[in-house]
Amino acid sequence: MPIIRINSLPLPDKLDMKQVMEALSSGISRDVRIEQAQLSLSWQITAANHYIAKGELAETQPSHSHPILVELLMPEILSKSLSEKIMHSLAHRLGKELNFPVTNIFIYERQLASQQVFEKGMIANWSE
Repeated sequence: MPIIRINSLPLPDKLDMKQVMEALSSGISRDVRIEQAQLSLSWQITAANHYIAKGELAETQPSHSHPILVELLMPEILSKSLSEKIMHSLAHRLGKELNFPVTNIFIYERQLASQQVFEKGMIANWSE
């Protein structure tokens, strides 16, 4: 189950986050052919002036600096190809939904190893 954690500065007030989140979930699901039930997304907003990049603070999400930061958590049993497809889909869908340049989105992946995750009341063992 891929987990996507998005972090940005405050976005324009007119943005409908419910619509954005639903579009990201359904769009990524379609793009990479994974059921939405297997995909988890969250979005955290960093408070104004709590993100410094290249020595500059920002109050709202700029399009030219302070990249939107995205962490992709992937179980190690899922393919590298799927991971790359999710990254591409996510970047392009974020750009589309936010009218935001893909060049200012930073996505990194973290691999989740078997027996290093607790879910559904137990330690996950993907080798069984």
